Amino acid sequence: MGRALAAALTVLALALAACSAAPEDDPQAAGPARDALQVAPEAFVPEVDPDDAEVVVPDLTGFVAPLAVSAPSDPPPVPASRDALERLAASLLDGAIDAAEGGSFHLLVVDEHGREVVSHDPDAVVLPASTLKIVTAAAALGTFGPDAVFRTRVEATAPIDGDGHLRGTLHLIGSGDPVLATEEYARWVYPARPRTPLEELADQLVDRGLEVLDGDLVGVADRFSGPLVAEGWPERYFSSLDARYSDGLTVDAGLRTILTYPEPDEDAEDDGDNGDDGEAADSDADDGADEDAGGDDPPPGVDPIVRVDHAREPAAHAAAELRRLLEDRGVEVRGEARAGMIEGTSVGRLASVDSPPMEELLRFAVQRSDNQITDAVFRAVGRARTGEGSFASGERALKQFLDRLGVEHDGAVFADGSGLSRDDRLTVRMLVDLDRAMLDTRYGPTWVSSMAVTGESGTLASRLAGTVADGRFAGKTGTLRDVSSLVGSVRAPDGRRYHLGVISNDAGAGRWISRALIDELILATVADLDGCTVRDAGESPGTLGRPPLAVAC
Repeated sequence: MGRALAAALTVLALALAACSAAPEDDPQAAGPARDALQVAPEAFVPEVDPDDAEVVVPDLTGFVAPLAVSAPSDPPPVPASRDALERLAASLLDGAIDAAEGGSFHLLVVDEHGREVVSHDPDAVVLPASTLKIVTAAAALGTFGPDAVFRTRVEATAPIDGDGHLRGTLHLIGSGDPVLATEEYARWVYPARPRTPLEELADQLVDRGLEVLDGDLVGVADRFSGPLVAEGWPERYFSSLDARYSDGLTVDAGLRTILTYPEPDEDAEDDGDNGDDGEAADSDADDGADEDAGGDDPPPGVDPIVRVDHAREPAAHAAAELRRLLEDRGVEVRGEARAGMIEGTSVGRLASVDSPPMEELLRFAVQRSDNQITDAVFRAVGRARTGEGSFASGERALKQFLDRLGVEHDGAVFADGSGLSRDDRLTVRMLVDLDRAMLDTRYGPTWVSSMAVTGESGTLASRLAGTVADGRFAGKTGTLRDVSSLVGSVRAPDGRRYHLGVISNDAGAGRWISRALIDELILATVADLDGCTVRDAGESPGTLGRPPLAVAC
């Protein structure tokens, strides 16, 4: 049992690591008025029957969420304290440049009106890592709104007759839900992750009287197309489980959950014979996807050995998992479980299940840096705006959204929605302008709540904890082997705020120097907003070649 539990914990650690954009971590100026901005699809305007909507957007028109932005106004005078802050920021920047010895980092700090405090090469087009996730999140909010849900449905080409037979094809139709999952995945692999319960579909079908399915069970990723893998994903990202095959119908975050149960051995406590258990797990991995999480009833009190593997055909895997759940409930499925297109004419919907609201999905994805969710949402935004979901349409949709929001994106490349791709490119200025623009929209509170917070949550839970910046900075981190990035804002109760962004594309010391620099700037901006005293903490030089800051409030 101990070995099984250890294996389960190992898989959980792998899954958690796979939701970070750190596959190799060992170590605006005021623009035009945006009143009542309507962010519309570029060409495709779907006609939505509320009863048949695939992405359900309450209280909004179709797939389009109005993104009313507060009108720009003449900013107030610059506070008297600004001169001191600018001098301190310049001193910190000079120290970082000297310490980096040519290392690459790109920095911008502005106030809520877009007035610059300090900058360093902010318009260079660079690798962003997971800070790109906020672009995906912003486009999803502007396209769907925070209350939208993804709906997965089951339709059939024939009715269930009085004998419980369905003499036709059953279609499992996905609309891009990234958190459709089995109970096994939720329990043994990633309990904290939001979940749309796949078993609800099986339960609804049984409740409708289904006993025998004569035809096939077909998984349909409706109006999704193109490669399941983004350009610029190295193969090593798959072996580390950071990247997943992405489609419009996916179960268990694109993974096959494989459970095996060791036979209890009352005569041997730990004599090394457990090696056979590992072989059993490997053997199941080679079986069909319809047996991933199934099997005999577990022995009482015995935890499973848990393994995960990539679902290389997500729609087929989803169909196989629904077939397994139906068979577990006594339904005879005579056809095969496979991926395909909608075949024939539907006689009606037999079951459906809705995801948690978009706000919840984005909060988890941004705070925990979940690659699979943001890549799935990226493709879904492309589908809503262009009529077809793909990595290519996702890029077009994000650029369209930025145009409507008035955020410049010259040179930007969005090869995916997570920031994993080595082809992704953007500027620090674009990220800072986006953060500032989103806080001025109707979704400002939702936007802030989706971010990790220093000392409190997500990837910033341990950063600047116990300092005056604890709980004061909300933002998004990004980390790859050669990238360290951060974007977000420091806010005061009266609405004043500073927006900060930094990206380092340096495999050397520049990464760590940029991190120290932005931490010191967060402390300095908090001190300015709160009227605190800033001094040097002693005389010993720190990472930036000068003593670190000490702030007294």
